[in-house]
Amino acid sequence: METLYSFFLASIALTLSPGPDILLVLSESVSKGIKSGLLLAAGLVCGLPFHTLVLVFGWGQFIEVYPNLIYVVKIAGALYFAFLAVQTFRNLSIENSPEVLKEQNSLRIFKKGFMMNLLNPKVTLFFWLFFPGFLFHDTFSEAYQYAVLGAIFILQALVIFSIVSLTSAFIASSLLKKPMVRYWINFIKGIILICIALYLLF
Repeated sequence: METLYSFFLASIALTLSPGPDILLVLSESVSKGIKSGLLLAAGLVCGLPFHTLVLVFGWGQFIEVYPNLIYVVKIAGALYFAFLAVQTFRNLSIENSPEVLKEQNSLRIFKKGFMMNLLNPKVTLFFWLFFPGFLFHDTFSEAYQYAVLGAIFILQALVIFSIVSLTSAFIASSLLKKPMVRYWINFIKGIILICIALYLLF
């Protein structure tokens, strides 16, 4: 239990540390409101089981044998984030409209979060390097232990992302009424997406 508790605390610290996922939840919540932030957070979290399965089924060793797969996913992820950045910049004047802000496609936002997480190879590498240090039982199979650790990580990430989304959207709710503030928030969001694309590549 002590190992699981340590893993839980370490997971919270890592989730709260500045990184692509929490920055995306923050920027989406500030620029589009609580609903969009929570949907993006849900999409990001729903991508985490995939990275857990990489460990459960031993695909980490497969990646070690074929490291070029990481580069392929890196390029795909970087291109996707760059595409989202271009879309954000192109729609700056459109997103400035309150009517457009109200007509968010829920499935599209969720899918965006899901793809962002799925196409981020650094999450898979993080799971691969971080989880083995917290195996907690001598007789349980590694696959079972990875599944338990993955479930703990997913649950705490969902709670933290939700709190970050609710808090940031509440603080920014009055600011979003000002067109120029919305414009610059979305501009900064585009910059964040570009930085994440470069982060994935380099």
